Amino acid sequence: MAGLGQQQVPGDATVGQPAGPLSGVSNLRPLLASLTAGVICGLLVVIFSISDAALLFNGELGGYVAVGIGLCLFSSAVLAAVIACSSSHPGMIGLSQEVTVVTLAVIAASMHTAMEGLRSEREMLVTIVVAIGLATAFTGLCLLALGVFRLGRFIRFIPYSVIGGFLAGMGWLIVQGAFGVILGTIPTLENLGMLVEPANVAKWAPATLFACILAAIAQRGGSALSLPVAIAAALALFHGLAWALDLPLSQLQAQGWLFDLPMQGTVWPPFAGNPLGSIDWGVIWAEAPKVMAMVVVTAASVLLASSGVELSLRRDIDLDRELRAAGLANFFAGSGGGAAGFQGLGLSLLGHKLGGDTRLVGVVVAAVCVATLFFGSALLAYLPIPLFGGLLLWIGISLLYDWLVEASFKMPRQEYLIILLILFVIGWVGFLEGVLVGLISAVVLFTVDYSRVEIVKYAATGDNFHSSVERAEEERQVLVSQGRQILILRLQGYVFFGTAHRLQKLVRSRMQDRSEPRLRFLLLDCRSLTGLDSSAVLSFIKIGQRAERNWAMVVVTNLPPHIDRLLTEGGFGAEGGLPVRSFPEFDRALEWCEERLLEAASGGQAAPQDDSIEGLLTRALGYPSAAATMRSYLEKMELDPKAVLIHQGEVSSDLFFVECGRVSVQIETPEGISVRLRTMGKGTIVGEIAFYLDQCRSASVVADTDAVVWRLSRDSLARLKAEAPDIASAFHEHLVRMLAARVTQTTGLIRSLAD
Repeated sequence: MAGLGQQQVPGDATVGQPAGPLSGVSNLRPLLASLTAGVICGLLVVIFSISDAALLFNGELGGYVAVGIGLCLFSSAVLAAVIACSSSHPGMIGLSQEVTVVTLAVIAASMHTAMEGLRSEREMLVTIVVAIGLATAFTGLCLLALGVFRLGRFIRFIPYSVIGGFLAGMGWLIVQGAFGVILGTIPTLENLGMLVEPANVAKWAPATLFACILAAIAQRGGSALSLPVAIAAALALFHGLAWALDLPLSQLQAQGWLFDLPMQGTVWPPFAGNPLGSIDWGVIWAEAPKVMAMVVVTAASVLLASSGVELSLRRDIDLDRELRAAGLANFFAGSGGGAAGFQGLGLSLLGHKLGGDTRLVGVVVAAVCVATLFFGSALLAYLPIPLFGGLLLWIGISLLYDWLVEASFKMPRQEYLIILLILFVIGWVGFLEGVLVGLISAVVLFTVDYSRVEIVKYAATGDNFHSSVERAEEERQVLVSQGRQILILRLQGYVFFGTAHRLQKLVRSRMQDRSEPRLRFLLLDCRSLTGLDSSAVLSFIKIGQRAERNWAMVVVTNLPPHIDRLLTEGGFGAEGGLPVRSFPEFDRALEWCEERLLEAASGGQAAPQDDSIEGLLTRALGYPSAAATMRSYLEKMELDPKAVLIHQGEVSSDLFFVECGRVSVQIETPEGISVRLRTMGKGTIVGEIAFYLDQCRSASVVADTDAVVWRLSRDSLARLKAEAPDIASAFHEHLVRMLAARVTQTTGLIRSLAD
């Protein structure tokens, strides 16, 4: 029986046979569940719409509450039908909502005040109804535009804790609404004593018990019919007790056990004939700012409610599609004067729990609203109020449990506190205020946490972090001994007021550290910076000013264009009188700093030494006679600037001593771009790796300046080894020391980056 979850095996006797009666029942279950969920949710939508009508026309407009009921029921019917057909979640239920009705109520009251005494009762009513319809239709067009231009993705930037707080707050509001439905009045601190009154206990106690029964059934994972059967049983039990106690319908309505609605017969459309001649357009236009505020509130509410459904049901929701669905629904609802609304979080979750995850649920909800529009209160006369209250309690308490109990074990403490804060503000102040406070709290928390992120990716000094210039041994020793006068900081991320001060403090501490040599060069590698704010610009300026007082130079490299523009316009640079120098490449900047150190070490002159090939070979081999002997095996070459000494990819057959000038090792990328890897100066050897490994050249060597080099071919080295093995051995030993020094330098670099 595959319909009951068992697999059919090839060759099974049941294959190809007509489905049995159990299979037919199984196929009917989703339909029955959707119909049941639609009827129950539809009756709740009717109740909520009537409550919204009382909110829409209150105070001096209370006499029009029947008209408000018609408008809200019409709106809910349209919202439910359109959202059911166009939502990305098949079980999504739309209805008029208190969040938008509050704004419409303010608009209606303001218009009534402006027209009172100047217009007739009918003219005032017509103008208010038209204004409500126009505001709803305009809101729909704005939501539709937001969805078409795919702006719903911005809800993804709302922190998880804020959405969790929104859901917890919605759970609290649903629980409050449940008690309001059960008792006729929402409990507050002022009237909290009403909960212990015997008459009220008799109402909310069975509703709470019913909610617990529903929760237990859902927890055990019963079939799709379990919940509808429980609801039908509760309905039968209520009327069975009423019949046994001989309680008439009128008495049950008077005591608040059944609904007694202030409406009879048809309540829509609100008026007959053409109303356009009775409208005061000037009064409507004056309410435009309030309508814009309602658009913002509705858009945010649509996104939050849809995200709440997505999070609670653990399935993807297309937020842009939800905006388009709500937009179309509100536009059509506004054409009949309906109040604005959107996707209902609590009712959508209730429909899901009842097994209704099809578009039929929303269609049935719309049908119930339409039936109520044309048949008045007859449909609700026999439905017990505690039953509806129990359903709402079940949904509300489930949300509170998920986000107050389970979330406490899964979320960081700071984010969980934001959920509690949002819940508190929603419960004591208001819904919008709670979401706003939550957003502000999340932004503050993010700022504090992000300010703890280290913006210095690594720090190094010039004694173990050298440029790619290959230098003679004497110059390397100078850089090792005095390289701590260069501080290298590689910055990363976004520098703002929370992190800029830490960078400034780090630089100040290094400049004031008397245990270290005086800092002469602060090299800031900005290749990983993504942006900075005005506070960061000010911190960079203060760093430059401190460097000026300490006779230091700030060297900046790899500045992204937009950051360079911000710093320049802010006054950080040589134009602002600060000791700042900028380079496009980090290696060039470090090379420049090293050259300044070498100049200072030699008193501004080049270090006095024998620069001839004999002098270079003497320092390499240890004694002049060996240098003179090896000199005879070398071939002198003079290079002009940009002359190519080694071609990338050619066969290696020689190596070169650089006597004077400078050459660069560079590779050609597939795009034809030359990238410098290393620069070689006097006293260095180039081409030795490929020469010894007998491989093709992996890079080219190009002269940067006029240069004199000496070539040692493979044949010449073989002759040297045969004729003067001691000198050949000393030469090999020199190459080993040179390569070991490079490895040591690289190891020190890696260690400094790790630290």
